[in-house]
Amino acid sequence: MLDDLAAVPSVIYAAVLSTDGLLLQKSSKLTRDDADRLSASASGMYSLALAAGRDFGSGPVQHIMIEFLNRTLFVAAAGRNGRLAVLCDVEVELGTVAYEIGRLVDRLRPHLGAEARSGVPTPNGP
Repeated sequence: MLDDLAAVPSVIYAAVLSTDGLLLQKSSKLTRDDADRLSASASGMYSLALAAGRDFGSGPVQHIMIEFLNRTLFVAAAGRNGRLAVLCDVEVELGTVAYEIGRLVDRLRPHLGAEARSGVPTPNGP
């Protein structure tokens, strides 16, 4: 599934993670250590966006995008307590990748979610 997304031009890696940053699935080219770091970073950035949305009454976060000098990172809501992180190279066609991420999330939303771990607060509530 994630390797299909990785076949989109400019997509380097993709990972599915829980809201608390736990890696659930990764594209095959992504090492486990890098996938764990990507998941933790994406979770933290998404949490910051959620807090800003609450502070300013903007509603739930649909996706975030961060442009680095040499890469672009997309993080999207993906099912119940799930997130999809996609790292692209600098020459990414933003509209195409955002569209493909949306299509993948819509099509696979029921399969991408994760149950909240007991005793761990989530950004979506207690």
